[in-house]
Amino acid sequence: MMKDFKDLKIEWIKGHQDDNDETNIEDRPLPVHLNIQCDLAAKECLKVCMKPKKRASPLEGAKATLYLGTNMVTADMSEQIHYAAEAPEMMKHIQDHLRCTNETVQEINWRIIGRAKKRLKLHESIRIMNMMYGWINIGTQKQKMGQIEVCPCCGTKTETQHHLYTCTNDTMKQTLKDSIAAAKTKLVKQGIPSDIYNEFIEQICLATHVAHPDDTYKENRNRMHEIREQQSRLGEEAFLKGFLHIEWTKALNEVWTPPDTDNEGKKIHKKDPLDQSVCLLRALWDIFEAQWACRNDILHGKESLVIEKDTERKQTDYWNSGQRKPNYYDRVTTG
Repeated sequence: MMKDFKDLKIEWIKGHQDDNDETNIEDRPLPVHLNIQCDLAAKECLKVCMKPKKRASPLEGAKATLYLGTNMVTADMSEQIHYAAEAPEMMKHIQDHLRCTNETVQEINWRIIGRAKKRLKLHESIRIMNMMYGWINIGTQKQKMGQIEVCPCCGTKTETQHHLYTCTNDTMKQTLKDSIAAAKTKLVKQGIPSDIYNEFIEQICLATHVAHPDDTYKENRNRMHEIREQQSRLGEEAFLKGFLHIEWTKALNEVWTPPDTDNEGKKIHKKDPLDQSVCLLRALWDIFEAQWACRNDILHGKESLVIEKDTERKQTDYWNSGQRKPNYYDRVTTG
């Protein structure tokens, strides 16, 4: 560019001038105007997780340009290369796990999963990832190791991960109702629009067969039905695990408004659509954590049906092993 326009001068423009300044964008100098518009376009792309359909042209003067697919990588190159190397196999595993196509997997909001995961402690992150990908130490996993696979709470023959939300044990049922109600209260405090958090809670209730905590809830049939339809393509279990469709973030973006300013002219902190989507995801994870903790309390308590079954199995194995010493009754009956 400098070769083509010899009289061109490079001038530094301060970025984000609109953060603490309420001057209309039209009243600003053209360079500042263009800078703000570029920032707004970039933020919009991030909010809705838009992906380029074709490669952008290389930057003038760059000795080398890194492309991964249609994306031009300009920062965190080592991380992006690592992702490109590992992601395909992981995506294939996720397709098999969720029983869906590659196109459907691409509609999952991976950005909010990554953002939410970074806010977890290590042990929490490990437990949540095990839950999401079906590796949690539940009955179906125990069955593979020859252990007791029944539900410790209600005695269901084979305990699945989804059974955590449908267990008929009274304590488990009450914990689920309380955690759903707590999730709704938390979403209200976090400023999630009422139509969206009510629809989100409704989908949780439908997936777990629990009545909606708000009897007066009526869905916005147009937009909310579209979200429900898109999310249903992933399935109920995927939803409860936290694989949220990108439509949730798009719906939040449609109703999001910029933050107001205080008396000093500074913008009041307000969650953007991505952070609001993280709140939805954390609500699902909090419900799982409550159910998992309740289930484990019962498992290791006096009411555990697994301990009872395990004792019966050990007694049966002992009597059938031939290692026990003959008692008085055996000697009498055998003559």
